[in-house]
Amino acid sequence: MAYKIGLIGTHGTGKTTLAALVSGELKKAGIEAKFIGEVATEAKEKGLAINEKTTIQAQMWILYTQFAAELVLGTERHDRPNYQVLICDRGPDNYCYLENSLGKNQHALNTTLGHLEIAPYDKLYLLPIINQGLESGSGTRSLSAQFRDDMDKKVRGFLDTYNINFTELPPPTEPNDFSGFWTKIIVNQTLEDLGYSPIFTTQ
Repeated sequence: MAYKIGLIGTHGTGKTTLAALVSGELKKAGIEAKFIGEVATEAKEKGLAINEKTTIQAQMWILYTQFAAELVLGTERHDRPNYQVLICDRGPDNYCYLENSLGKNQHALNTTLGHLEIAPYDKLYLLPIINQGLESGSGTRSLSAQFRDDMDKKVRGFLDTYNINFTELPPPTEPNDFSGFWTKIIVNQTLEDLGYSPIFTTQ
C-alpha cells in the first residue's frame, strides 16, 4: 500500500495548493507521488449540491468517491504506475460537512470510521485558518467566513470525539508563505518516514 497523506480542515485554508506543491516536490526527489484532488469540486461540476445546501445523496457520493480513489490508487497493480505516496486533498473531514448540514448519519459515520481502519492514513495534517479573508478560487466552496469557521470547529470536534491522530501545521515563519513552509514540513516528514534524508531546512 502507498504511504498516504491526508490534508484536512475547513475550506479556504490552502489544501489544494499545498497538495499540488507537496506532490511536485516529492516527484522532484524521485518519489512516485499522486495528488488526489478534492471530490467536492467534481461533485459540483456534476450538478450535486454542496456547502450549506448540500444533500445526503451529494455527501454520500463525495465520501464513496474519495475513499474509492484512495483504495484504487493505493493498491499495487501491474497495469499502471504504482505510487509510493498519495496526497489526498481531504479525507475523513468530508463527513463533517455532511453532519454539519444534515445531522449525524450513522451509515456515513460508519463508512468514514471504517475507511480509517481499512485504509489508514500514515499522516493527517490539519491546516489552520491563516488568512481571515476568503477568495473565490474555483468557486467550489462557500465564501461565508462564518461557515468556514463553523466547519473548522466541526472538524476539530470530530477528530477529538473519535480520537483520530493528526498533526496541526504550525503558523508560518513568514506570514505570506504558509504553503511553502508547510510543503517543506510535509515533504521532509514523508521522506524521513520512507527512509530517505530530508531535503529542506525548516528553521
